[in-house]
Amino acid sequence: MNGSVELARALGHVRSAVVAFVSADDPTGESLFLAAECLDLEGLFGDFGVVPQQVDPGLDAIASLDAASNVLVAARQVVPLALWAALQAVRAGAAR
Repeated sequence: MNGSVELARALGHVRSAVVAFVSADDPTGESLFLAAECLDLEGLFGDFGVVPQQVDPGLDAIASLDAASNVLVAARQVVPLALWAALQAVRAGAAR
């Protein structure tokens, strides 16, 4: 398994989550805050030099974040702890 490919795929899923959160019909505005948290996470991926890979945009936001988490689990030996922790924090916020 090529860790950089897995990180790129995870970032692609995070980007899909941003699109889903922004387009969500949410009168509370919470989805926009979650989108902003995902954008912060994208920046963290960028700090590590990760370039996103295109993924299937058919998932909803939470499923996209779950997919990103699953990809990182599969590549755990190369995943920076900061990325893992930030993704799990966003997932926890989205699950509320």
